[in-house]
Formats: sequence, structure tokens, C-alpha cells
Amino acid sequence: MITYEFMELTPQAATSHWGWTIAFFLWFVGLAGMSLTMNLWLRSRRIHLIATAAAIVGTLLVVSHLGRMLNLPFAAINALLSWSFNFTSWMFIGICILAVLCVVTVIQSWGIWQAGKAGTPLGESWAESKCLLMFDAVLGVAATAYSGFLLTQAVGVPFWTSGALPVLWIFSGLACAMGLAEVMGAAGKLEGGSRPWFPQAANIIHLGEAFVLFSFVHVAFQGSPGAAAAAQNLLSGSASALFWAGAVGLGLVVPMVLSFTHGKGAVIAGGVCAILGALALRASVLFAGTFDPIIF
Repeated sequence: MITYEFMELTPQAATSHWGWTIAFFLWFVGLAGMSLTMNLWLRSRRIHLIATAAAIVGTLLVVSHLGRMLNLPFAAINALLSWSFNFTSWMFIGICILAVLCVVTVIQSWGIWQAGKAGTPLGESWAESKCLLMFDAVLGVAATAYSGFLLTQAVGVPFWTSGALPVLWIFSGLACAMGLAEVMGAAGKLEGGSRPWFPQAANIIHLGEAFVLFSFVHVAFQGSPGAAAAAQNLLSGSASALFWAGAVGLGLVVPMVLSFTHGKGAVIAGGVCAILGALALRASVLFAGTFDPIIF
């Protein structure tokens, strides 16, 4: 049996250069997508505007990573004219999801801005209809899941080819969106104020995220040499400080501990930690990725 301890394996960042640009893309899309999903219950104009901005920034980041970015409009027009779309490509599916996400949320944001300017009560404008909020929620889950499926399609990096990764991104995105809602509620910027169910919901989300994260790493250790090496790298290698201090410490432990304390400052600190922890999780998983060896 061949084990990764006796091999010289190549980290993906050394050759494919999936670095902080992709990490921030994954984070912004997760924040946007799951904030829109949570907004089905929160019905906050400010949350929607923040989610719109995050969706736009995330989309620009992933598009900027394309090798021939200026060719994208011409390729899209040519594909449309010849109807030669690759419906099996997660990149194509994802670009479509992100494009719809940006267009829909920008149009809604314009409607929300007009409603606020006209003094329309919260929830009574066309941009805040229940049907649109439900569509936003579904679109948000799809965009967040896509950001996980995108990594699973990376050739030669078995650490990312787990079906648990999109689920982990959804839980982490929920924790990030929950942190945003807690910060805004404690700061008095959330319409309707902070909700009494925030602490309990946040802890359930964090526990779910911890369980999926444990499963994700455990399965990687049982996989190929590249997957096992990446899991080891995540726990005790070059990505371990970012993982333990950022993803686990800031993202899970600190918010759960602070949820048992009272005070506006503790709520804001816990929410900020949850938001930063979501970024650290994506970055550490990204940087830990390792190519499988080519064996002749």
C-alpha cells in the first residue's frame, strides 16, 4: 500500500495558484447566498443590500481569475448564437447562477431603494414580496452550494472531491449570515431589532458545521494519498494555524462561548468572529489542497 508519508506531494497553491482571490470569492458568495436565505425570515432591507454587494464582489473575483477574462463576453455571445452551451460544466452552471443572482438582487435593491425613498412601509413594496424572497432563498442556497461543487470538480485534488464540501459551505455560510444578523441587531441596524432566537439558532448552526467539518476531514484521511496529506496539512501542517485559530477558534468556539454571555459587546464580538471564521475555513481548506501523485 502506498501512503502519503513516503511521497513528495505538490500543494495545489504551488501550481494552480488558487489563493486568497478564490478564498474571498467563496466567502462573499457564501455570505450573500445564505444572507438571502435567512432574509426570508428576517425581511431586512439592509441585509438584502449587503447580500447584493457581496454577490457582486464575489462574482467579480471569480471572473477576474479567468485566464482570458476579456474573451468572456465574446464567448458568451458566440455560445448564445450557436446554442453551444456546456450544461455539464459546473463553471458554466455557476456563472449562470451568479449572473442571475446579481441581476435579480440589483433589480430588487433598486426597488427597495425606491420604496425607502417613497416612505413605503417595510415589506409592502414589490421588491419585498414573499415570492421574491422565496426565490432569493433558493437562489442563495444554489449559489452557496455551487461554490462547493466548483471545488469538487478540481482535477487531481482529492481533498475537495467530497460531497460533504457543499454541505459544509452551506453551514458555514449560515453561520456567517447569522453573525451578520447578530452584529446588525446588537448595533441597532437590523429592522425589527435582534430576535430572541438568534443565540439558539447560531449554536445549532455551529454544532451542525462542526459535525460536517469532522466528517469531511475524517473521510479525507480514509481516502487517497493526496486527500490524506491535505487533511494532515489542515490539522498540523502549513494550513493548521489558519484552521485551528481561524476556522475552529474564531468561527466555532468563540461565538458559542460568547452566546452564553450577555451584553451588546459580546454579541457583536461573537458575530464578527463567526464572519471571520467562515473566511478562515474556506482559506484553510483551499490552501490545504494537495495533488495526488502520478504513479507509473
